Amino acid sequence: MSEIMKSIGRLTEALNYLEEAASQQEQQKLILQQQDLFGGDNVVALDPAVIAKKLDVAIERVEQILQEG
Repeated sequence: MSEIMKSIGRLTEALNYLEEAASQQEQQKLILQQQDLFGGDNVVALDPAVIAKKLDVAIERVEQILQEG
């Protein structure tokens, strides 16, 4: 059971890291927009597909661990 708790803890850490990275990208996007109001598309964009894929992989890992436990 402790392996499950460790895995859930690691998943939580990974999700926290992902949220922090997304927040930093959003902040960078705002900074770039403020610096170049008339510029082109040189803004950092979040890719929802990448985030969704990372979450899917994490969920699959937890489900696998729970089935093994």
